[in-house]
Amino acid sequence: MRWVVLILLFFGAVINFADKSIVGLAAVPIMKEFNLTYAEWGLVGSSYYWLYPVTGIFGAAWADRLGAKKVLGFIMLTWTVLQFGVLAITALPLLILYRILLGAFEGPYSPIAYSHADKWFPPKLKGFANSVVVGGGTVGAMIVAPILVSLITIFGWKVAFAALGAASLVWFFLFQFLTKENPVEVYENVQKKKKQKLEKIKVKDFLLLLASPTALFTTLAYFSTYILVVWFSVWLPIYLVEAVKMTPGQMGTSVAIIGVVSVCIYMGVSMASDHLFKKNQNWRSSRVFVVAGAMILGALFFSSIMIFQNPIWVIVAMCLAKGLTYAILPIGPTIMINEMQERGGLMTSILTSSGNLAGIVAPLLTGYIISLAGGNQLLGYNLSILFMAILVLAFGILFAIFVKPAGKLKNKSSDNFDLKSS
Repeated sequence: MRWVVLILLFFGAVINFADKSIVGLAAVPIMKEFNLTYAEWGLVGSSYYWLYPVTGIFGAAWADRLGAKKVLGFIMLTWTVLQFGVLAITALPLLILYRILLGAFEGPYSPIAYSHADKWFPPKLKGFANSVVVGGGTVGAMIVAPILVSLITIFGWKVAFAALGAASLVWFFLFQFLTKENPVEVYENVQKKKKQKLEKIKVKDFLLLLASPTALFTTLAYFSTYILVVWFSVWLPIYLVEAVKMTPGQMGTSVAIIGVVSVCIYMGVSMASDHLFKKNQNWRSSRVFVVAGAMILGALFFSSIMIFQNPIWVIVAMCLAKGLTYAILPIGPTIMINEMQERGGLMTSILTSSGNLAGIVAPLLTGYIISLAGGNQLLGYNLSILFMAILVLAFGILFAIFVKPAGKLKNKSSDNFDLKSS
């Protein structure tokens, strides 16, 4: 059963990130249809994240109480309605309103999915399980890119958006009929204990936990990486067309290649982290140092495309940069959940929502920087790349220095999942 749950969470993440990223793939026709400037396009990209962090926190807290299955089903139905609603968009204000609402209802998915996957798998597989969920996000943005580009080219961007709405509806029925809420019957008792603890948690104690070096610098590392996430989803397609001079077809293929390779890389990093943790049970060496090293290397590869701008190297460097820096996305939630396991959904929502604050700033900042460069678009893109590389490098180093998680997972009984949840 747990593998069915994980596969469906993976495909849910595919839809989630495809919804988020399709606007980047359709950037050229949308900008032409509504006659948008780069600054206005940055506003469109940013608007998705205006409510995303807030609803992520409240949605995950709601799932902790009502159950992930119910909440995921509800938000998936709202995606369906909103994506079909795109057919009625006729002007920039409606486009921005659509993006705000879509972001609001997609915000809770990642933290709920991380927490839901976490409770189905033992400690030695948690990093792998979360990497699969994160991999769905990359696949959604990258593997389906050629399909979405074809739909946009043949039928128009609105039909492509509506197709994702249909996919959301199919996922809803599959998840509701093929999965259950908890991995083992005994887990019902654990849930009751969790709810009792929820009522006793003091706000002051919770804020102190969030201000601890482990929670704070994990969140900041996630934040810096999420700036890259947003850049890849909103600006990468335009960058490949305008700066690297690719055709739309070449852009779609390149985006797919970057997606496939990067998934393999950060899943490999997650599996290596799981392997080290299984051997030594040491969070610093198996989780923190592995992620920090990957982030630092990824930042260096990302910055290299400012110097070596051959199209082939750009693709290679993007694959390595994305795959390595994204290592924080599956492992970060595991670290946060370990800090307060009885509120796993809330902890991951704070992590992801804080990271998604980058989504508000990054598109606007990138659009502003490119506009400042005037006619020299390449200079504008390079300046935005330099800014992001420095940010990831700095927070990767701080993550390695200050993040010191508790030595062992508090929920030792989760090892029993090997016998009871498969």
